[in-house]
Amino acid sequence: MPRLFQKPKEEEPSTTLDRMLPAPKHFDASLTDTFMQRRTSYEFSDEPISDQDLVEILWAADGVNGSPKSDHRTTPTTLNWREIDIYVVKANGVWLWKPATHSLGFIHGKDRRSDLCLLQPFAKNAPVHLVYVYDQAKTQGLMRDVLTRVIEFVKRDDISAMAQEVLDNAPLLDTGTKVMAVYMACAAMSINCLARLTFDAKKVHSTLALSKTQKALCIQTIGYKPKGLLDLAF
Repeated sequence: MPRLFQKPKEEEPSTTLDRMLPAPKHFDASLTDTFMQRRTSYEFSDEPISDQDLVEILWAADGVNGSPKSDHRTTPTTLNWREIDIYVVKANGVWLWKPATHSLGFIHGKDRRSDLCLLQPFAKNAPVHLVYVYDQAKTQGLMRDVLTRVIEFVKRDDISAMAQEVLDNAPLLDTGTKVMAVYMACAAMSINCLARLTFDAKKVHSTLALSKTQKALCIQTIGYKPKGLLDLAF
């Protein structure tokens, strides 16, 4: 019997251009405190996010939370597709988060943060933007083929439309779980966070050097809280 829920293909091996991040640590805040502190923020310090804080956030969004052999993830995806990639845009370039190795795969070294800010000029100088990218190629497989054949066999327009709607909405749901995980991680770490859907899709596609099967769905801006006069004084 073939397995309908097949394990996704392993990530590409690390290269010399990858930037290794430290291992994530445990969050100290309670779940209740985290819910109480969750906020959308519109002010960001331009201070760079430390590698330790960045890996905590990325691990929350899409990290390995089991043994290396089980490769369970911190957030679920429809049919275990893992079709959402997280690109990290910083002053030192564009990177791709690789959960299995806690590393950032190098895309290019240009500061293109402004390309991601269409109607939010206040976010241009924020240190980190996370771009959630849907890769349709990763949704192809046995389970989708079985579903497609069942739909063809049934030959009912209402069932066909419903199934297609489910397939279309799945990447949105999977992205939403990662966005909320980042919100919760940022709340636990007292880091400001903003999720947004307004951006120039064509420019972002070019900036991230995406393929034809990839599409940016959401951007999440993160940064430390800006320091006030009292903070600077002390």
